[in-house]
Amino acid sequence: MKINKNIHPKLPENLYHITTAERFEKIKKDKVLRAMPDTLTGGKVKGVFTFDLENFISQWTKDKKMNLARLILDYIGNGKELVALRIPLKNLPPEQLANIKARDVKKTIDWKFSEYVPGGKVAGHVLGERFVEMPPEVVQKNAIEHIMPEDIPIEKIDCLGTSRYEGKLRLVDVLNGFFKNCPEEKSIDKNIDVLM
Repeated sequence: MKINKNIHPKLPENLYHITTAERFEKIKKDKVLRAMPDTLTGGKVKGVFTFDLENFISQWTKDKKMNLARLILDYIGNGKELVALRIPLKNLPPEQLANIKARDVKKTIDWKFSEYVPGGKVAGHVLGERFVEMPPEVVQKNAIEHIMPEDIPIEKIDCLGTSRYEGKLRLVDVLNGFFKNCPEEKSIDKNIDVLM
């Protein structure tokens, strides 16, 4: 099945999800990647939180002052064994594709790590209030997290590889661990300067 670009014109061919090896064992046992409540929004947003590789490389890692990729990896599990999963969108039904939302990661991370106060309020706003489906032109400009609100059966997912994240490692080395011997490895090699 081809992706119907009329449903979501800027979706890539694949989305990616990173989880811990421990959690992946549970995913295999349950045979499903479950939509989970987002702690950044106090559970207000629920889904499978994913990224597309092109946007990840060009937007999540380019601001050296605040490297969003490293913040996300810290959040998932610094010092733990991590697993990268690929979700080929051609495997999903059109109604599931139509429900994918996007969130500006930088705004969410800014709130959580810079301005968060107990009670989940920031400058008069509830965390996650700006969780909206973004127009395609915004998707191209910002660090976007794609949120899939429904569970994904494990047979629709590819397990790519494992890596270990520790703050001292170069980001390119972490990603090479995930994508070794996969087509994605070419994107990592091509953008090595950005990923240092």
